[in-house]
Amino acid sequence: MLLHEDYPHAVPTRAWLRWKENYFWVFMDPERDICCLAHCTAEPTYDRAFASFTVLHKGQKIIIGKEVPMPAPFEHARTLRYGGLTIDFVKPQAEFVVEYEDDAVAARLVFTRRMHLFDFQACADVNPDWFSISENTAFERNSFRHQGQCMNATGNVTFKSGDFAGTSINVDGSGYRDHSWGMRNDQMTLDHNWSFFNFPSMGFHLMRVRNVIRPESRTAEGYIALPEGNEVMKSLEIENVGEGPEGMPDKVIFRAVTLSGKPYTLVADVGNAFARLPLHSQKPGSKVYLNVENMCRVRCEETGEEGLANIEIGALKDA
Repeated sequence: MLLHEDYPHAVPTRAWLRWKENYFWVFMDPERDICCLAHCTAEPTYDRAFASFTVLHKGQKIIIGKEVPMPAPFEHARTLRYGGLTIDFVKPQAEFVVEYEDDAVAARLVFTRRMHLFDFQACADVNPDWFSISENTAFERNSFRHQGQCMNATGNVTFKSGDFAGTSINVDGSGYRDHSWGMRNDQMTLDHNWSFFNFPSMGFHLMRVRNVIRPESRTAEGYIALPEGNEVMKSLEIENVGEGPEGMPDKVIFRAVTLSGKPYTLVADVGNAFARLPLHSQKPGSKVYLNVENMCRVRCEETGEEGLANIEIGALKDA
């Protein structure tokens, strides 16, 4: 007999989890000096949602993040509305329209498929002895899915206020989309690096994640996207080098090896990022998860190709 069995029980950390469905859209057009982030998360069991939209143009930032009504209808809807943010699923896995409008800015971005969709569940299939993103995020309940896709994006951004009020810009750049759903609480993640890369002939998504319960057990997963299909990484190391502005590293080096044994070394110039933006992913509580999106140039050492990268570095902070 254990004496504590008769007393009220402590709530286990796994009970803090809740069902969330997230969409994240990243757009980069350094030629026109404009970058955008759109993020939305729905928590159906709490009947609430949170949306954010961020745009940077020639040093001027417009950042919006707030709790919004739960989209209705939600399940299997082809159009989702999160306050001023709207997502249209025009052609699944091939074409999406992301729109945002308020008193400060109006944006319409059309994301089209550049490479095939990737499901990170494939990483667990290839590396069953690794600590998968589903096990990490959902505490071994295997109820979290995460997908990504390299995209092209075009559209228009019109400024209604600020230094560029009345300015309308037609944009054409590089994009990425991220979709995840399942049992999740961002405040249970300790820190992470979530990064994607668009090169002329290929793309990558590489990540590293630690949670607050098992910080010694980290997830390290990723893939390479090629026109003929995607290939899982068999090994991955991420190294921060030097000190850059705003607490970010000067360089981040990604060393990855594909399932077929091909090595790739990607060097991201985070210190000289052409955009450094916060991402608001959920309403803060006693803790807040801070994401910093570092949009920068990247070089593949093996091929000599130059590309664009979004290096997201996040950590749990006191609110």
